Amino acid sequence: MNYPVTSKRTNQMIPTLEINKKLETKKNVAIAMSATFILLEAVLFTLIYFYLYEYRIAAEFKRSMDLFNIDSPRFLSYFIFYAISSIVYMFFVYRYKIFQFRASSGLADELFKMSKAFSFAILVTIGVSFFLKYIELSRLVIFLYWASAVVACGALRIAKRFIYFRFARHELVAKNVIIVGAGKVGQSLMDEIKENKWLGYKIVGFVDDKVVKDFSGYRYLGTTSELKEIIQKHLADELIITIPSERELVHSIITDLRKIDIKIKIIPDMFNLVMSTVQIGNLSSLPVVTLVKTPMRGFGLLFKRIFDIVSACIIFVLISPIFLATAIAIKLDSPGPVFYRQQRLGKNGKMFHMLKFRSMVTDAEALLSKLQQHNEVDGIAFKMKHDPRTTKVGRFIRKYSIDELPQLLNVIKGDMSLVGPRPPLPNEVQQYGDWEWRRLEVLPGMTGLWQVSGRSDLSFQQWMSLDIYYIENWSVSLDLKILLKTIPVVLKGEGAY
Repeated sequence: MNYPVTSKRTNQMIPTLEINKKLETKKNVAIAMSATFILLEAVLFTLIYFYLYEYRIAAEFKRSMDLFNIDSPRFLSYFIFYAISSIVYMFFVYRYKIFQFRASSGLADELFKMSKAFSFAILVTIGVSFFLKYIELSRLVIFLYWASAVVACGALRIAKRFIYFRFARHELVAKNVIIVGAGKVGQSLMDEIKENKWLGYKIVGFVDDKVVKDFSGYRYLGTTSELKEIIQKHLADELIITIPSERELVHSIITDLRKIDIKIKIIPDMFNLVMSTVQIGNLSSLPVVTLVKTPMRGFGLLFKRIFDIVSACIIFVLISPIFLATAIAIKLDSPGPVFYRQQRLGKNGKMFHMLKFRSMVTDAEALLSKLQQHNEVDGIAFKMKHDPRTTKVGRFIRKYSIDELPQLLNVIKGDMSLVGPRPPLPNEVQQYGDWEWRRLEVLPGMTGLWQVSGRSDLSFQQWMSLDIYYIENWSVSLDLKILLKTIPVVLKGEGAY
């Protein structure tokens, strides 16, 4: 018999065990989907392993009929290698938390962890095999197994991700979530969840003791004192608290809901304190929130650098005729060199020479002081739509950003990236405050968020805000979006002078 539990805060009788039973059913469905996926992955790499074994050994000994004889020492060696590597791989899959059907991290991060798990599994098994003296193994089979399994399981995980996205959009795998608190943090959280369907959350609504009506398309469910009834009614899977500064209230909520099998998450109350990303970790037994300047680190940073080098080289080869034509046009238009080398500051204030096609007269720097009063942008940068220093060819190549193309060499060298904040001049940086200096925490880029958001038509403060937003919210997908948006912006020649 299920005895009701009395809520100390509401003094109402709530069938807690009934809530737990329904929540457990939903969890079992999620577990079944995750187990099915892991089983498919295990079947996939098992088929790959034994196909390679049969193919290699059959080709070597020409007697495939006896290959899978369990009494064969050769088969026993390969089977032990397979068993140990599979167990070790599953251990790392569990450790890296990449066994769930629901997306718990970005695709690139999941694929990296999967590849690392397979690599560790193979290395550990090779060591164990050597210790057990099961060393009669084909190195070609082991290498092909590692490479094929990584590729095949990566493809499976990509397919799983697409299936998950389809389910998430139709809320078939969505978790019902209730937001506690409708302040600035709560509203931002609800907007994030609504925008990113892949997170797999369905916002049931919010509870708040001050706001007592629906707003911004989100449903008001009641006050915090009614949480148990609300959870029972809407069968919520998770509760996210966005008012951690209300310690007594948060403690009371957690105490009341302790007997209900619902996951509770708390958003740190640092929204107005810092705009950096954070990492959650431990210092011995104490939880620690570490402020991180930018998510541009680790595997993501490595991927960004490799992508920069490969893409810059390919683009450089493809546009080499444009390079040649531009160089000839500059020489015919005005006396002076084809390229213009300008000192700029890169990551952490490192000085480097940025390359551009020359678009101005040779004494442009000397004439700048006479034109300062005609500056058409606020702040410390100088921009002038009809700059008299610009040559005829210069006006054309600047309009369509052709003058920036030599910076591909800066990208290949490592001074710049394809996407990032524009590299500032030394005299500009001398006037930076602490907030503007954040632009120098990453490699500068050929294009960036502000270039695809208005280019020179934006104010200096808008430049800064967009650059810092990019630094704090960087992702591979954001880089790709900026690169794709750069193409039509450049072709239209809008906002460039």
